[in-house]
Amino acid sequence: MVTLYRVPEIKAVVDTGTDWVTLFGFLLTAIAVVAGSIYNSSTFQRTISSQEKLAERNALALRYQSKTEALAKSRQEWINTLREEVAGILSVGNDVYTLSQAIVDTSWVQGATVEEFRKNQDIYEAKYAEFSSKLSRARFHFAKIELLVNPNEVESKELLAALNDYVQAAASYSKIIDIGGVVVAKAQTILKNEWIKVKHMEDA
Repeated sequence: MVTLYRVPEIKAVVDTGTDWVTLFGFLLTAIAVVAGSIYNSSTFQRTISSQEKLAERNALALRYQSKTEALAKSRQEWINTLREEVAGILSVGNDVYTLSQAIVDTSWVQGATVEEFRKNQDIYEAKYAEFSSKLSRARFHFAKIELLVNPNEVESKELLAALNDYVQAAASYSKIIDIGGVVVAKAQTILKNEWIKVKHMEDA
């Protein structure tokens, strides 16, 4: 005979088949992965955008620098060309002046005999041919300078006027030293102004 003094507790264990702790941990992991991916993607996009803007600014700066350098080089070449042309016309003008003496004053062509006259005439024709060639060369330099300078600028007008006076004086065997000095002064003014512009381009 068995006697029970207390009714035993009966615990019912219900197995639903779902491990909620594991599932919750998995969901937290998934959320962390997705959030991390979104954050990384956003950070990556911001980095790419920043790099693109930086690259664009650098490209613009390089294009500006390249353009400035090209323009400065072009102006420097212009300065050198103008200097050479002015020097050329001054040099040729001096030759024209030397030859014009024999062209303007033809008294030396006369001779005591026919033979001497013909000889002097041949010399005159040779000098005249050289004179014409030099004069054409001077006008060629003048035309190049005329194309190089700005006809609307006061300094350019003054330079062209001085050059024209110089060539005319040389061809007529008039004094050219003073006029040549005026040409040099006018040219130097233009060259100095252009040189200052080039320096500003290089320093920009």
